[in-house]
Amino acid sequence: MGAPPRATTAALPSLVWRFLIWACGTAALLTAMPPDYRAGAVMPLFAALLGLLAAAEPEGVWVLALEATTAGTWLVTTLAYGEDPSPFTASAIGSLLYVHHAMAALAAHVPVRARLPVPLLVAWAGRTGGVLAASAAVCAALVALVVLPGGPPPAVAVVLGAAGALAVAFALTR
Repeated sequence: MGAPPRATTAALPSLVWRFLIWACGTAALLTAMPPDYRAGAVMPLFAALLGLLAAAEPEGVWVLALEATTAGTWLVTTLAYGEDPSPFTASAIGSLLYVHHAMAALAAHVPVRARLPVPLLVAWAGRTGGVLAASAAVCAALVALVVLPGGPPPAVAVVLGAAGALAVAFALTR
């Protein structure tokens, strides 16, 4: 079998894809941190290093480590540090984590030197867009629930959102 025709391959090499994995993972972890942690040099460097490890070995444990660290950091930021769990921040972190995870899953099966086929990228973009749209709807529902009189406090919405993300992730793997 020969190489696929140029018309069916993207100009986006897998190495650039891995850079995007690093960028999404690092941005998600930095967004989840309290503002005073992002202001120093140590935590942004930690986020960049963990993002680099996840991008370098997308089939390994580093992707899970980055995503679990991000979710845990956001829960600590909102519950222990008392940061307001804004819907925008929740949506941004959730979206970045999902895109990071989906990109890493694709990169785990594509050699670094490979070009990504256009049909593969189109299918990936369609699935990712659908999940992000559904996630935005769930986030909007949680926001509407919190603002109701007698609704749950924002900290409970954070826990409900995390549980909902885990449920969606579990459902997507089945």
